[in-house]
Formats: sequence, C-alpha cells, structure tokens
Amino acid sequence: MKKTLLLTLALLLTIPNLLAQSGKVYLVGAGPGDPDLVTVKGAKVLGKADVVLYDALANPSILLHCKGDVRLIPVGKRAGKPSPKQEEINQLLINEALKGNTVVRLKGGDPFVFGRGGEELLALLDKGIDTEVIPGVTAAIAAPAYAGIPVTHRALARSFTLVTASTKDSNLAESVKWKSLVEQEGTIAFYMGVRVIPEICQQLIKAGMSPDTPAAIISKGTLPEQKAFRGTLKDFTPNYTDYTKLTPGLLLVGEVVNVTENYQPSKDDNGMKVLSITLNRKVSELTPRIEDGVAVATTIASKDPDKYSNDYLEMLKELEFTHIVFSNTKSVEAYFKLCEVKGINVITPKATIITLGKKITDLLSTKGYNAITLGSYNEVASYLLGDKAKAMSSSVDAVTGASKKPKAH
Repeated sequence: MKKTLLLTLALLLTIPNLLAQSGKVYLVGAGPGDPDLVTVKGAKVLGKADVVLYDALANPSILLHCKGDVRLIPVGKRAGKPSPKQEEINQLLINEALKGNTVVRLKGGDPFVFGRGGEELLALLDKGIDTEVIPGVTAAIAAPAYAGIPVTHRALARSFTLVTASTKDSNLAESVKWKSLVEQEGTIAFYMGVRVIPEICQQLIKAGMSPDTPAAIISKGTLPEQKAFRGTLKDFTPNYTDYTKLTPGLLLVGEVVNVTENYQPSKDDNGMKVLSITLNRKVSELTPRIEDGVAVATTIASKDPDKYSNDYLEMLKELEFTHIVFSNTKSVEAYFKLCEVKGINVITPKATIITLGKKITDLLSTKGYNAITLGSYNEVASYLLGDKAKAMSSSVDAVTGASKKPKAH
C-alpha cells in the first residue's frame, strides 16, 4: 500500500514538469494566396515558430515571416497528388509540441473553413496540448473581392453559403442538398470543385435554378495570375475549357456576379522578388526604398551560416528571386562560404545580380557570375522601380533612421 502511494505521488509530481516541457501549437490561416493577406497576429507567431507544417495552398513567400533557423515541413494537400494522411499530420503536431517546440500549422485560407482545422484542434486538445487558433481570410470572400464581386448585396443577395464539392465517395449528386441551396436565393461559393464545375451547374439547374443564373469561375484567387471567367450556369459545359488548368479555384453563383463587369484593380507591385545579401544586417537599407513597389523584398545576413536552416534556404531558392543585391565584397565571400557549408545556393540562373561597386562585380566575376554595377541604394531602387522608388538620404540609415558617421578618408 505504501509503495503504491509513493508511486502515485511520484506520478503526480512529474505531471507539472511534463506540462511545462510541452510546447504550443498555433493553427494559423495563411489567407487565400496574396501574402499580404496573412493577419498581423499570424505573421507574429510565424516569427517565433520552431517548426512550421504548411499547406501547398499557402503562398511560399508567407514563410519569409519565419526565423532563419525554422524547420519547415510541407504537408500540403492537392487534388490528385500524394500527401500525408490527416492522422499523420495530427501526430506530427502532437510529437513536435511534446518536444517543447512552438509549432505553427499554416493552413490555406482559414483553418476552420474546409481546412480540417477542427480535426487537428480536437486531436491536440485530446492530448492536453496548449493550442490557439488564428483565423485567416478565406478564398470565398477574398477572391471575389479581388475580382470586384461583392458576395452580399442589399438588393441582390442577403445570404451567402459556402459548399465543398469534394466528397469522400465522389457522389456529388447525393452529397449536397441542391434544392435547399436553390431555395435560399443568395450567393453560393463552391470550394474544391473546379474539376466538376459542369456537374455542379447541371445539379443546380436540375434542382430548379435558372440556367441563366450568373456564375463565375475564379482561378488562382488573389494571386497576380488571378482570372475571373464570368458567364451563366448553362455556359459552363464540359467543353467550355480544360477545367484542370484553373485550379486552385472556386465557383461563385448568384446575381452578385454581374454587379461589376469591368473591374480592373491597379497593381501595387511589378512581380519583382528582390533578395539583399548583407554581411550581418537583418534588414538591408534597400528594403525601405523598394518594399512598396515589389512583390518581395527581403534580406539574409551571410556571416553566420548557423542562423539559417537548410529548410529556410531551400524555401528562398524556391521563391526564385528575380534580383540579388550585394553591397560589399565581404558579403560576397561570406555568402559563398554559406553556400559551401549548407550545400544550397539560392541564386538561380534567371536572377539579375546587382552590386554597389566595381570591386564587388569583379569578385563575383571570379566566381562565374555577371553583375550590374550601380553606385548606391538609391540608384538600385531607381533601376528597379523608376519614379516609384523612394529616394532617401545617404547620411541616414534607411532602416533605423539613425545618422551615419562620416567615413574616414
């Protein structure tokens, strides 16, 4: 009896230690595609994550919010392509949290909108793991907005319904209550159903919806490649297009589709992705001059290879930067040392390399790289953006705002 009591007491004493050692999991919505649509809170937790398990639908540049030594684990789900089973993802989250890690499960759109975030939350809570949900912008709202389509309108649609066209048994006709959808007379958004759009349209018509009901297919929502194909239910036949080329996408049905027909939003960036390679600065002075006019502007400090995990560097490589900027010869030497240590070079053949001096250009030439030589960060910004570049005083640090000490001659 005494021995049993002692064992029970020992177990009770270890429970607080186990809980203290356990990490935390954040279920984070990455938004629909545009990296600027991730929430401020989502970006903050990415910045402190030790491990990130991310979807295929999350824009890779969102991962630039992560710290350099992060572990990145792709667990993305794409129709017709192999991916980890949901149970395996759940277990990965549990295992990493039990190691004491801060874990982010980065999910496309919103974690709880057809993202199986609810299943992950239940699995984590079942193991007593501290978990927090950070909502994200879902595609059914964001993609139509980028196309100038309001999903609700006082005169046209007083309800908004989200439907998944992805079914376990592939029997779409029986898995959706089509008559109920038609009777609501509002806007309907179909997720994960691009390949079966003709069948969806036929089922709606069969249930009593007019074949002339406006509809739109929105492909690659909120990305620079977004396209909206407007028509009616009767237009989207099997011969209309090769629907497989429109994924990821969604189908929007309702009178709101025709609220605006010629909406063309102006683009703030030109698609450029610019990487500044410094010696030890976390943020290059080039960034404030160009960040509002390019798709991506980021920095790596090359002096300490241990600051960056192989996962992070591979992610940078996959982003395929259009421009690489070196500010001094020391950063060149340090960067290629980093490449040697890590076995990864993020400079792709299509990238344009820019330097801030002939000595840097000459050094790169010895390593087999051609570069454009410019004289200052202002010149680089003007080269990239023309009149849209922000000109800043060379006597003030563009990042910190501190005055620079004059160089000794």
